[in-house]
Amino acid sequence: MILIVVGIIACLTFVIPAFLAVTNGKKRKPPRIISYVVGGLLIFHWIFFLVNGYALLPPSIADAVFTPIWLALCLAGAITAISEFMNNKIIAIPMAGLTIISLLFTVLSYGISN
Repeated sequence: MILIVVGIIACLTFVIPAFLAVTNGKKRKPPRIISYVVGGLLIFHWIFFLVNGYALLPPSIADAVFTPIWLALCLAGAITAISEFMNNKIIAIPMAGLTIISLLFTVLSYGISN
């Protein structure tokens, strides 16, 4: 069930901005630098997780760092998506989608670990 929800969010994250870019021909403001930073950190953290980067750390450090980093990045992503929504919706929607998927994964992993 959760994979279906994540799949729907991922599809909408990339389909809606494509429609906005095609239908809106007006010139947009460029994204803020913080959007690039937070988006890069979210993507870097996902890659680090998927290549088992946490397995290289001692278990006590990995357990203490994993959930707080995910939650901090989700909070930063949410704040960035909200602030970017008025500036550039094409950047804000994928940022919000990536943040929602990360938050769902954090809740799921925290629930499984407890």
